[in-house]
Amino acid sequence: MNRILYNFKTFPKLFLAMYIFIYCFPFPINYMPYGYQLLGKQINNFKAKLNIWTAEYLLGYKPVSYQEMNGSGDTTLDYVALLSYSLVAVIIVLVIRLVFRKYDFIHKVYPAALVYARYFIGITLVSYGVIKFLHGQFPSPSLMALETTYGESSPMGLAWRFFGYSSLYKGFMGVSEILAGMLLLFRRTVLLGALLSIAVCTNIFIVNLSFDVPVKLFSGHLLMFSILIALPYFKSLISFFILHQPTQIRSISYPLVSKWDKIAYYGAKTILVALIPLSLAYGHVASQSFRTYLNEWEGVYEVTHFEIEGKENLSATAHWEKVIIQGQTIMTINRAKTKNYYTIEQIWNEGEINFVSSSEQEDPYQLFVTELEDGTYSLTTTIGNNQYQVSAKRKIKADYLLMNRGFRFVNELPFNR
Repeated sequence: MNRILYNFKTFPKLFLAMYIFIYCFPFPINYMPYGYQLLGKQINNFKAKLNIWTAEYLLGYKPVSYQEMNGSGDTTLDYVALLSYSLVAVIIVLVIRLVFRKYDFIHKVYPAALVYARYFIGITLVSYGVIKFLHGQFPSPSLMALETTYGESSPMGLAWRFFGYSSLYKGFMGVSEILAGMLLLFRRTVLLGALLSIAVCTNIFIVNLSFDVPVKLFSGHLLMFSILIALPYFKSLISFFILHQPTQIRSISYPLVSKWDKIAYYGAKTILVALIPLSLAYGHVASQSFRTYLNEWEGVYEVTHFEIEGKENLSATAHWEKVIIQGQTIMTINRAKTKNYYTIEQIWNEGEINFVSSSEQEDPYQLFVTELEDGTYSLTTTIGNNQYQVSAKRKIKADYLLMNRGFRFVNELPFNR
């Protein structure tokens, strides 16, 4: 009877421990140099095959495909993974209960899983926080976004423009995430880090739910793991904050007996606390050259005169209404509101821009942009067999109210449009 009761009590913790290991793995291998290419990718592919098998043979979904890193963490397979990981966790727990009967071993599995989870959350939050200070997750509203109406925006796009508008708010989010992440990486600050992580991850999770951001499952797991990390301190928190009684937070200690124990511990600690966060930060900074592209001709060119040489009575799909140039992108919008995108390859002097419609195009098109004496612009280009002559007025970011309103401490009346 006692053994049955013991098994009943230990099963939830063992299950949660196995689920944490399965969900987070191959962390931190995928953050190490060549770790993802050599091992991480293969592990992710194996997990994907497991999820596909579960979807097809247990749930009857056919066909189900796996798309690696497509930007969504809420795909069908991601939801199926909740079931497949849970089933594998149950199987592993049953095997552990049958093979390993030593109480000490089982007693150490759950705390080890919480340690694994806090490093997983900590490094993830540090990475998220660093991005907030760079051109990445929440960029400033682009010209294309400024030309998009609220009604044409997706809920996620609306949220991204909202967060991206304010550098101060992005900085606040970044500092909060980095601080929570760093506190989780050290034993003495685990509880403080977990509490801050709960606050940060709750905000992320609610935003994802509210604006249909396809990272709901991942942010939900970060929140759940943060709660599990703080849960062992629940009685102490109640005693201190609710009952106003003196309490003491016990710091986790790891007995390092041999020399090799110390080498292994401090080596792993250095990798997890220093090398991986620094390499992630370096990677984000290095990516800025691809995200930022200086383009002196950036702007929204509102067409005032348009013609295609040798053609008259142009249809709405042929007649350009706007030409938007930003970074390495050119977008044309016709009167039918159809958008066509092109990629800039090179910007030369005197307003000559080379651009292509696809990466397979060998000979780029040429666009010539000229500022006229009256402040308007002339755009000429040849795309295929069509020669375009365009006259336009140019708008830059500073011409938009959203971008030029600025911040004011004193507001005699609310400025809410």
